[in-house]
Amino acid sequence: MAPLQKRALYSLITGIVLVVVLVVILISQGSVDAFETDLNIRLITYAIFIGIPLIYLILVDITLRKTTQIDERDILIKERSHRIQWVATILTIVTWTIALTEIYQDQGQVPIVFLTLIFISILVITPIAQSLGILIGYWEMNRNG
Repeated sequence: MAPLQKRALYSLITGIVLVVVLVVILISQGSVDAFETDLNIRLITYAIFIGIPLIYLILVDITLRKTTQIDERDILIKERSHRIQWVATILTIVTWTIALTEIYQDQGQVPIVFLTLIFISILVITPIAQSLGILIGYWEMNRNG
């Protein structure tokens, strides 16, 4: 397993675990109102918000700076992984838009807290999706090679 591939896998697993933790915490509190009213929930959310991109930076981006551990193939796979990242970002925005429109259609307005949650979800999804894109790139290369 290539160093970039291994680190992308670690980043993906860590990111998914942190997202599951965040979702479980928010669901266990009963609603997203807990985000507005409970400082501990906000601090946990912000820690995950900062943690996932930071883990990606440490695990993946630092690998790319070590020229002895990567080659042209790794760089090409990383560049192609941006497609997965953009698709995941667009799908996240579409999902939020449809869900919030349907849930709050009768009220005619969406609570402000969702703006923060949408922003956080986009910043959390992008490094996870890029890690997934790197893994898919290696999988396609091995399948076609």
